Amino acid sequence: MLDAKDKNTAAPDVAVIGAGAAGLMAAGEAALCGARVVLFEKMARPGRKICITGKGRCNITNIKGIA
Repeated sequence: MLDAKDKNTAAPDVAVIGAGAAGLMAAGEAALCGARVVLFEKMARPGRKICITGKGRCNITNIKGIA
């Protein structure tokens, strides 16, 4: 639910539903491209499955630009 102060902010360009690995990456890429992004997640802890991959080391693979 929006507070009164939030009604004066600009509307987002992109809405991402789900803060899993794909949703977080999509939201991040959209933001890097200059979009105003809003990310919706129903769970209390976004990205939970990412945090338990790689024996707790947040195993993220196949990302361009990581050196």
